[in-house]
Amino acid sequence: MGVWNRSLSRHPMKKRDSKIWHRVGDVLINGLATCMIIPLRLLSSNALIPISRFLGTIVYYLIKKYRERVIQNLTLAFGKEKDSEEITKLAREVFSNFTLTPLESVYAYLHPFEQFLLKIDIGGGEYLKSALALKKGVIALGAHLGPFTLVGARLSLEGYRFNLIFNEGNYPKLWKRMGDYQRRLGQNPFPLKPIISSLKKSLNCLRRNEILYLIADEQQRRGGIPTPFFGQVAFTPTGPAILSLKTGAPILPMFILRENGTPKKLVIGPPVAIERTSNLEKDIETLTAKFTGVIEDTVRQYPGQWSWLNRRWKMPPSPPPSPR
Repeated sequence: MGVWNRSLSRHPMKKRDSKIWHRVGDVLINGLATCMIIPLRLLSSNALIPISRFLGTIVYYLIKKYRERVIQNLTLAFGKEKDSEEITKLAREVFSNFTLTPLESVYAYLHPFEQFLLKIDIGGGEYLKSALALKKGVIALGAHLGPFTLVGARLSLEGYRFNLIFNEGNYPKLWKRMGDYQRRLGQNPFPLKPIISSLKKSLNCLRRNEILYLIADEQQRRGGIPTPFFGQVAFTPTGPAILSLKTGAPILPMFILRENGTPKKLVIGPPVAIERTSNLEKDIETLTAKFTGVIEDTVRQYPGQWSWLNRRWKMPPSPPPSPR
């Protein structure tokens, strides 16, 4: 990936072509989301499961790059525990769950969402109440696991103020639509960039004793730190650790888990333990490793519900050679 990035910097034409494809993809995906509205209005929530399996199977077989990446990641994580047949079966399950998540998000928006969301039980609510009693806000630790887009919507129904940061990346039209859906479901999304603005908003959320949702399971090659993940080094975002150590806001894991394809339970875990020393950098590393361990433990229990599409173990690019 580092070589690819450097190659793009040397070849402006390739970079421009990439931007064009992203714009085209943004329009197409947004158009597809619009076309999905009518059929999703007419379907029951149970119909989403076979649809996602069908779509997931198509993506699995048509897009070789992603299929190979998922199988490679699963092999790296479970190669000593599962044979190739088990890993292939698990990979297909990953694609089904991956396509199910956006369907559920749009479905919840189109229908009386209380009927859909109230079927999701909440476990560990006492941890959230105790954490908010400290009046320092709560950092909700998230991952691309199960219907992660519904965590805030479910908690909003309970009266909690829920904030989340999203990265528009290469698909601004799609994320604008998703932001509208999230506001409709009672959440307060705001963009990652500009960084200074999102940092101020994050701190203000915690000062108001609200929930700030941070997803921290993707590779962050610039600014991340090397952290053990499934026995391999993975460069991990430190945002939850830094905000927690700076503000005193506890980090609470929050994951919605599926059962037979249906969102069944929002699991809220106990606060990730903080060990403060006089060395802030060391404390950040320790806390980042701890919350990454919590994510790993949950993914191990529900591997088919996590998105294995990210290049989680890709090493950061080598720094350019210094001039002689």
